[in-house]
Amino acid sequence: MSVIAVARRYAEALADVSTDRNQVDQVVQELKQFVELYQASPELSSLIPNSGISQADKLKVLNAIIDRTRPSDVTGNLLRMLLKHYRLESVSVVYQEFQKEINRRKGIVPAEVTTASPVGAAERDMMVGRLQAVTGKQVQVDFIVDPALIGGAVTRIGSVVYDGSIRTQLQTIKQKMEAATDAVG
Repeated sequence: MSVIAVARRYAEALADVSTDRNQVDQVVQELKQFVELYQASPELSSLIPNSGISQADKLKVLNAIIDRTRPSDVTGNLLRMLLKHYRLESVSVVYQEFQKEINRRKGIVPAEVTTASPVGAAERDMMVGRLQAVTGKQVQVDFIVDPALIGGAVTRIGSVVYDGSIRTQLQTIKQKMEAATDAVG
């Protein structure tokens, strides 16, 4: 079974438990903090997958982190379960799938808008409003800057891409000119 499929199962169960206990926002934040800690610590991220270190020693380290950070029981139990089932190194994927599941349950659609230069707050609000009107749902937008676009924007909502970048328009014009040149010559 793929890492994403397994992570999705953990994420769905975590969403159920955290929703039942009315701790969704808290668990999202705690899991995010652990993922950031895990990714920022070469010692921790090399310790967990190391087969030369016993599970008992890994559990001691994890429990020390849990004691220091004091997450909710829901988050602490998830981290211990991931370690027990040799899945703790996939915690960032579980976190991503958990966020997707929570957003799905809340009816929030993720979107990504890439522009050639940073977008001001008023323009961001306008873009979010338009995307919500198009989808009929609440939209959570990540704004990305890519100077290679030259101008315009590329918007991705799920698997649908709306490409209004100048770079793509120039490529289209180039292809049409090449096709016309080939047809004449």
